[in-house]
Amino acid sequence: MSAPSHEHALASVIIPAHDEEAVIGRLLDALGEGLDGARLDVVVACNGCSDGTAAVARARGVRVVEIAEASKIAALDAGDAAATTFPRLYVDADVVLTGGAVASVVRTLAAPGVHYASPPGVMDTAGRPWAVRAFFDLWAAVPTGDDSPVGSGVFAFDEAGRGRFGAWPPVVADDLFARVLFAREERRVVPADPVVVEAPWTVRALVRRRTRVYAGNMEVAAHPELGRLPGLAERRAPWWRAVQAHPRLALEAVPYLAVNTVAKLAARRAVRRAAPLAWGRDETTRRASPAAPTHGTAS
Repeated sequence: MSAPSHEHALASVIIPAHDEEAVIGRLLDALGEGLDGARLDVVVACNGCSDGTAAVARARGVRVVEIAEASKIAALDAGDAAATTFPRLYVDADVVLTGGAVASVVRTLAAPGVHYASPPGVMDTAGRPWAVRAFFDLWAAVPTGDDSPVGSGVFAFDEAGRGRFGAWPPVVADDLFARVLFAREERRVVPADPVVVEAPWTVRALVRRRTRVYAGNMEVAAHPELGRLPGLAERRAPWWRAVQAHPRLALEAVPYLAVNTVAKLAARRAVRRAAPLAWGRDETTRRASPAAPTHGTAS
């Protein structure tokens, strides 16, 4: 899967990974699907790992860089330093992305004026509590626009797009930063295999995930330089439009509003304390569970 040189790689794929032994294998296996003979330059950037993440990656023939610091931003920088080519994709270790989807992203970024692209995302909610499933049923129905990708854990730049900044800024919402660098007409959601994202397995974990999202967004918006980026003024459509279009979702609005309200208040408290924001990842999607599927199943 991993290509040895710039000339032979369809794209570079950078995967920041902190103790992802339980999940990274399924992502690396999926990246080998649908390439039709093409090869990818895959770089797993292990940061502060104390498990077998690096060994799992090396066993699948991809390149591994290891840094001592447990930092996603440091891992992104290390991955960029090791990557050999463009386009360049940045992929969370706990999602499932096929090589065929990568090829579709590469084709999209070849279009004039397009510098950022992302596959669509689908949330795996199989086996989750009703409140978690209901939250994501409504979340998925909120209109976003075809050129406004939302939280799939995967995004890509062409060379000119990556050239808009140097080192990654020290923010939690790296995906938001990446997207708002570009005006709407410079971005695309790619018609491709969707990225499968694991939903949290508990309501508490969902609240923590949403708190991180709100706090990260507030951090970027309040930044003296990042707050002026072109895409930051865009807003997602209000949740009630989804209910208006799909009245069956009215009951789902109860957990949706409750989770988001609690998360937003917690995020505001965290931002007011002015303490560095912790990544606070969702551990429920990374531990073995008899109820949890081995591979993501769209729901």
